[in-house]
Amino acid sequence: MKRWLTFTVIICLSACMKPEDLQKNPNKANTSPPGNVLTGVEMDMFYSPWDYPQRSSQYHCMTNPYYGGQSYNFGSASHRFYQIRNVMQMEREAVRTNDPARRGYAAVGLFLKAWFYIQMTQQMGDIPMSQSMMAEQEIISPEYDAQKDVYRQCLELLRRANDSLDVINNTATQQLAGDIFYRGDLDKWQRLVNAFRLRVLISLSKKAHDPDLKIPETFAAIVQHPERCPLPRDNRDNLEVTYGEDDVTNYNPGYSATPEASSRNNPLAATYVSLMTGLRDPRLFVVAQPSRQSDSLPDNKNDFRSYRGAGTGTLQKLISDSAAMGYYAHPDPEYWFSSKTGRPTIMLGFPETQFAIAEGINRGWADGDAEAAYTAGIRAAMKAYGLEGKVVDNYLQQAVVRYAGDNMQGLVQILHQKYIDFFQMGGWEAFLNQRRTGIPVFHIGPSNENSGRIPLRWSYPPYEYIDNLKNLQAALSRQYQGLDQLNGRMWSLQ
Repeated sequence: MKRWLTFTVIICLSACMKPEDLQKNPNKANTSPPGNVLTGVEMDMFYSPWDYPQRSSQYHCMTNPYYGGQSYNFGSASHRFYQIRNVMQMEREAVRTNDPARRGYAAVGLFLKAWFYIQMTQQMGDIPMSQSMMAEQEIISPEYDAQKDVYRQCLELLRRANDSLDVINNTATQQLAGDIFYRGDLDKWQRLVNAFRLRVLISLSKKAHDPDLKIPETFAAIVQHPERCPLPRDNRDNLEVTYGEDDVTNYNPGYSATPEASSRNNPLAATYVSLMTGLRDPRLFVVAQPSRQSDSLPDNKNDFRSYRGAGTGTLQKLISDSAAMGYYAHPDPEYWFSSKTGRPTIMLGFPETQFAIAEGINRGWADGDAEAAYTAGIRAAMKAYGLEGKVVDNYLQQAVVRYAGDNMQGLVQILHQKYIDFFQMGGWEAFLNQRRTGIPVFHIGPSNENSGRIPLRWSYPPYEYIDNLKNLQAALSRQYQGLDQLNGRMWSLQ
């Protein structure tokens, strides 16, 4: 009888507990300092160099299919709601612990949400946003927001982030614990927020005349009012990931115990090399190793004739055979693969911001000197490779590099320099910029498994077909005639 009473009491107590309490693991921490959560979120923000985004952007190829190829047979994208949930948890922890920097965490949280929502919509199109992250309100199958509305909401999040950080930076000193990028410096965070706003606005260049988004007006308000919307001042304000040699989990992702072999596996792509040789860009001598077939030249390391890239569309067997014969230029093994610390991976940098300013002015979105921004971007990008002074001056004086003016030729020059700056940096940004502008022209050949086309998007994650089928089908019908395929043209590209 006593056993029966005990069992009955347990059942009654369990029935009175909330579902979320039953889901808590007593062996795992359910709370954490906000700085610890921020560290984890930041680690989820970037893409490694020498990986698929860079191959898809035609910076390098692979000789061995075991390590990957250049098929352009994109699969599904990944949702970033897990990261957004962690951002929300960071905000809650800052309030729960009454952290002195809780307002700073909230402001940075606005930026981080926009960062992840933008990633998703750029890859897929329409996504859940207004009703996302609302399971506690019993919305477990959220409707999809139209891409235009996703951008509108993200631009508003970023505006609020700037305004909040502006108040904080002008009235108090706050330092965010756990910030691996800026060591808690909220002034640099505010500059990053506005740099990202420019990136987002430029990505919407095809929608510049949309009256609801006010893209040129917002762009001009940022560029022409640095007192309210400060921007990165130089490379020291870059959003970048640095690496160490004390912990294997924080090694440079390109580090290899056999750097020469890693170099041979990654011949540089013709799209990148041809652009660099055509511009006689000395950065090529820093990042690359000349083809072995140029060994007979007196100073082949510093001779542009020594560098030849692999066509991204070439069949991989032919790339492998040609690489073995020393036909291609390769990444310099000492520069890229021999060091555990390597180079920082820049996710959003001062040069990109300058090129965004130059592009916006070129397009007539704001008053200003596009040439000055273009030149400043080149100088900063080259400085990151240790190139300064006369070598940069000589480069800028070339007719092919000297800014041609606020016209189409000048715009192409800006976009070429932006593409060069993204080499092993910026994740998918080079690909997304090419998708938007068609510059530079990408190689297409028999290795392409997407019917001879460069994909325009990724498909939705497979679990959406199980968890949210009705809303997914509505989004596909609205955008892509009901087909979740790689060549569908999303709203921002129309």
